[in-house]
Amino acid sequence: MKNQNSEKAEKDQEKPPIFSSWNWWYVAILLNLAVLILLFYLFTKAFE
Repeated sequence: MKNQNSEKAEKDQEKPPIFSSWNWWYVAILLNLAVLILLFYLFTKAFE
C-alpha cells in the first residue's frame, strides 16, 4: 500500500506546473523562439 502512495506522489511531482502536459511547454517555448526571431528580423530590416 505504501508503494502505491509513493508512485502516486511521484506522478504528481512529474506534472508540469501550468500546462496539462510537458508537450505544451515545448510548443510554448518554440512559439516564443519563433516570435523572437521574427521580431529581431523586423527590427533589423527597420534599421538597415
